[in-house]
Amino acid sequence: MAARGTAKVLQKLEKSVSDGNYYEAHQMYRTVANRHVKAHNYASAIELLHSGAMLLLKHKQAGSGADLSLYLVEVYNLDKVPVTEESRDRIFDLAELMESTNSQRRTFLQSAISWSANHGEYKNGDPLLQHYVGLLFWKEKDYGQAEAHLLVGTQESAEALGFVLFEWSEQEPSHDKGAYLLRGVLQELAQMNLRDANTVYKTFVERLPASYLASEQKLPSGSKKTKSTIQTFKSSLLNLTQILLLACETGDPMTYKQITARYKGVMSMDENFGALITTIGELFFGVQAPRQANMLADLMSSLFAGPPSASPRPSIGSGSQPVIEEMD
Repeated sequence: MAARGTAKVLQKLEKSVSDGNYYEAHQMYRTVANRHVKAHNYASAIELLHSGAMLLLKHKQAGSGADLSLYLVEVYNLDKVPVTEESRDRIFDLAELMESTNSQRRTFLQSAISWSANHGEYKNGDPLLQHYVGLLFWKEKDYGQAEAHLLVGTQESAEALGFVLFEWSEQEPSHDKGAYLLRGVLQELAQMNLRDANTVYKTFVERLPASYLASEQKLPSGSKKTKSTIQTFKSSLLNLTQILLLACETGDPMTYKQITARYKGVMSMDENFGALITTIGELFFGVQAPRQANMLADLMSSLFAGPPSASPRPSIGSGSQPVIEEMD
């Protein structure tokens, strides 16, 4: 009976939309869905909101369609709907119909990702959802947003990220392409994703123009790589990226220290690069970041401690753990 009643309501509302009574239909969808929510009949509310949002978006009612879409995610959270193929596909359906000019689309996408993080097994949100959103932004050439989502997507996202970063680098021909590759690889490594970092590197480098190539260099005999030589580049950023990836496979702290000493100037060009490389040093090489002296704490301590002791006092203050910025 309940299913038949819902079908009857949907038929009536669909006719209202077909007749062009968009505002009235939108309000009715909300009102009926709200009744179901209050009665804890979440399945009917979800069916109604999904159907209404799809119909309104198909009729180019962007605001009304997005509003019902956001309400759908709200009901997902109320009912603690798990991330399944069915619940995810509803999100895909709606996102597919929302145009990039829809001011509420980003809010909807972020709300959907938050729901998937709260009621799924991944703290960064469902990887398939992240991958889809990343591809969506890539298609629209919003490279920064595409990068952010692909970094926490699926295994296939790494290859897509390599394409995104290279395409992004093409928009700024005067810039060193190595900066775009380095930022992607560093962020993958900071998440302990060596496999994906190598995929990003390979996808990007395969598209480099010949003007970036330098010469081939022999690898040390103890290298785990099957090839005996590597291609070097005229860009120090590209060379840093490659040698860091090779070093992460060995986990040798001395190699890491040599790299950071050799490329100190390159790392200082962007504070985020330095912070990420410090994190990578801790994760892959067991090299702890140097403790930062807190001068004010030292001063206060010396004032209250009385005369200085014969032996020097160690610095006071805790080491700082670099934080990777969260996506919009």
